[in-house]
Amino acid sequence: MLTLDNLSKSFGRRVLLDHASWTMADNGRVGLVGLNGAGKSTLLKMIADLTQPDSGRITRPQRTRVGYLAQDAPEMSGRLLLDETLAALGELRQLDARRIELEEILVHDHSGPAHESALNELGDVLSELERHRFYTAQSRAEALLFGLGFSSEDLARDVAEFSGGVRMRIALAKLLLSEPDFLMLDEPTNHLDIEARNWLEEYLVNYPGGIILVSHDRYFLDRVTNRTVEVARGRITEYRGGYSNYLILREERFEAELAAYQKQRSEIEHIEAFISRFRYQASKANLVQSRIKQLEKIERLEPPPGIAKPPSINFPSCDRGARRVFELRGVVKKYGTLSVYEGIDLVIERGARIALVGPNGAGKSTMMKLLAGAEPLTAGDRKLGEGVRPGYFAQNLAESLDYETTVLGELSKEAEGMTSTEIRSLLGAMLFSGDEVEKRVGVLSGGERARLSLAKVLAHRNNCLLLDEPTNNLDIVAKDTLLEALRRFPGTVVIVSHDRYLLNELVTEVVEVGHGHAIRYLGNYDEYLAKKEAMASGGGVKPRDSAVFKNGAGDDRNGRSDKTRRDQNAERKRDRDQDRRRGQTAQARQRIEGGIEQMERERADLTTAMNEPNFYLNRPDANELIVRYEKLGGEIERLYEELLELDKGAPASN
Repeated sequence: MLTLDNLSKSFGRRVLLDHASWTMADNGRVGLVGLNGAGKSTLLKMIADLTQPDSGRITRPQRTRVGYLAQDAPEMSGRLLLDETLAALGELRQLDARRIELEEILVHDHSGPAHESALNELGDVLSELERHRFYTAQSRAEALLFGLGFSSEDLARDVAEFSGGVRMRIALAKLLLSEPDFLMLDEPTNHLDIEARNWLEEYLVNYPGGIILVSHDRYFLDRVTNRTVEVARGRITEYRGGYSNYLILREERFEAELAAYQKQRSEIEHIEAFISRFRYQASKANLVQSRIKQLEKIERLEPPPGIAKPPSINFPSCDRGARRVFELRGVVKKYGTLSVYEGIDLVIERGARIALVGPNGAGKSTMMKLLAGAEPLTAGDRKLGEGVRPGYFAQNLAESLDYETTVLGELSKEAEGMTSTEIRSLLGAMLFSGDEVEKRVGVLSGGERARLSLAKVLAHRNNCLLLDEPTNNLDIVAKDTLLEALRRFPGTVVIVSHDRYLLNELVTEVVEVGHGHAIRYLGNYDEYLAKKEAMASGGGVKPRDSAVFKNGAGDDRNGRSDKTRRDQNAERKRDRDQDRRRGQTAQARQRIEGGIEQMERERADLTTAMNEPNFYLNRPDANELIVRYEKLGGEIERLYEELLELDKGAPASN
């Protein structure tokens, strides 16, 4: 049992914990939540014995080990990746060295006290090494590294070659390899792609020890934790269930506390009104004194902390662009000998909500750069629709900030058509509040600069947003605020994100990139995964070279059995049928799009006529024109719906 007893911790006037107590089972699964600055990371450090409380104590069973993962990347150099990971087992390596010494003693001393002592100690050493699975350490280390997204080629690379984000993954692998009794994880998913997050979820779900984690990924919290602990106003409050259940229970608690507070305030006001009214009437003196004593005995309730919500994000108004926002035709992208895309075709239409997915290095960010025009094509064509204004967010945009201006000044000079109140609200949504908006950009952290860069993108009159990892530096509340804004955004959104909750709630299409191709799936991220799983289990069309056949009775001269020929003939027939349906779909699309364009031209002419001065006086058929205008609008909407249904039923491209 891990126990926090009467714990207090302050930094200056800021009180993080005020005589807080809490207990956790040895195998507990706890998500630690609270506003930025509430003390979550400090609490993890105190449990890991890296920071001391001002008062109180933390107790846990004897000989238990606590492992801590910080948010900052540790310095590493001079060792290969696999060796650096195995270095986490330093104590066990010393124990193994002692094993060798003891075996040498036993070789030379076959009897006597030294022999007996060495034999007994060797038994204890071997038992300890076996308990910690020391002799399978290398295979376990490799499995951890592969699960966290490293390749077999990476194992022999010097750790100094890796970026800070990748070094965080190495630190996580070392911590998991050491298998402490309690894991303290501060934002463990920050530098993981979706595949690595999925792997880490499964690993932690089956981890035998206790886990306390801080994360801004609500999906991850729901999957891994079964208790949620909120740090707020110096107190620690535990809720059963993961993060989603915590939100429900917290709302219920807030409503109950608010009702109790309001009821007590009403009683106090009633008593105070009685005292004020009859204070100077001698006949009421005893009643007044009784009420005063009653008032003194009341234990005053504090108003419950409100559910903190940053200001909402309101996008500047934007014009409507062309129906086809982007068209990529035969696009090839290479970096030297590395081929990222090999002749892909991709069309993105107005109003689409698209997620680009794929493992790290598959080409998601490259695709974003190609769409944004930030990278030249090696071959092929990119067409930007007429009137389309794309806003592109990438992490390196922070490098273009003016470091001498203030946060407020930097956003104000970029905001299009936004009032000062709206600008401050946008900064508040990006976690800049109060005096923080007057900070000089040059003193901001990397994460703060990334949030300011995102705010600058959102403040333009864009009708298309290209967002590459926009939520990396946002907490859960700020992520929810951005999600709600993107839902209201009237234009097109193409997003790369490792936040599965956001992808499930926002997108309606998924484009999987990798191996030089881009494949479109309708639906959100979970639906995309379900389709991939169905294909992997045999529900989809398998590659033609997936089966190997041997010569035998019934084989033709090319080594194909009768069954093989039937399968291949059936597959060719399916391909012909798909080609035919694809051609029919293309013809139907051309017919519908032609009808839409013709009706939109007619509607535009009617709009011009209806906006003329004295329209009703000069046009005896004014009412008929208005009816026609409304009818065209309905017909256009109907054709768009027909186009959508056509796309849903269209056979997939090869």
